[in-house]
Amino acid sequence: MAKKKENTNNQDDRDVSVSQEKILEEELADNSDLIGRIKYNVNKQGWFSDLKICFCVLTRLPVYIGISPEDFSISNASRFFPIVGAFIGLLASVVLWIGSWFGFSPNLLALFALLTITLVTGALHEDGLADTFDGLGGGITRDQKLKIMRDSQIGSYGVMALLFSFGLRWAAYAEITELGFSIILSALIATAAGSRAALPVIMHLIPVAREDGLSASAGKPSLDRAITALLIGIGCLLFLLGFRVSIVALGMSILVASLFVYFVATRIGGQTGDVLGAAQQITEITILLAIIMVGME
Repeated sequence: MAKKKENTNNQDDRDVSVSQEKILEEELADNSDLIGRIKYNVNKQGWFSDLKICFCVLTRLPVYIGISPEDFSISNASRFFPIVGAFIGLLASVVLWIGSWFGFSPNLLALFALLTITLVTGALHEDGLADTFDGLGGGITRDQKLKIMRDSQIGSYGVMALLFSFGLRWAAYAEITELGFSIILSALIATAAGSRAALPVIMHLIPVAREDGLSASAGKPSLDRAITALLIGIGCLLFLLGFRVSIVALGMSILVASLFVYFVATRIGGQTGDVLGAAQQITEITILLAIIMVGME
């Protein structure tokens, strides 16, 4: 009798197990991309994949990601934007250092550093700066501004924005170069990292202005990813520039970038990839000006 009861219990357990398996199969059938999401989160978006994605998005360096563009998330990877920025600044510093062997003037060395940054990034952010100012200056309505921003041709407003951007950065790099190689090294890395740390925060806080385009396809970073990027950027500023310069640079860049993004968002209804590029340029210039204003020892 006891044995029969035990067999009955075992049969009940097997029935429960089979029933659970059927429920799981039904859930998987109802939600066909559940497996895809699990594989996506576990295998494809680790920290190393995030870093490679950031290099692929922010630079022209040949980086093998290992997954198709449809399978990775730029928004999830955006936490490492400032690390890629620091690498870009380091490359510019190496070129500047090599140029110093030949006795080039600070003005020429600053131009070499600026050229390196532009080549490595493919003028990604400069393109966004020009498109943004073309749209703001040339369009009257929101739709007109967005249409002009999408146009591949550059207008007079974009040209002027690029001239001021390159001119201010070149002059700032040249002046900081005169203070010594260690200082320009720190400035190049810190400004490149700090300015790109702002992008995930903007992407998280400001909605996209249109449903297509680079920013829309990148997605909205989660709060923790945006905070991670911001903390990495602030850490680079503190470590490389010191507390006094970092506080001034941080305060100025937050103020200027916030005002700029608010100004643009109220006119086009949000942010785009071009706006992000413009914000990076403006933030970088602001940090450079803070370094010159406060000075480094």
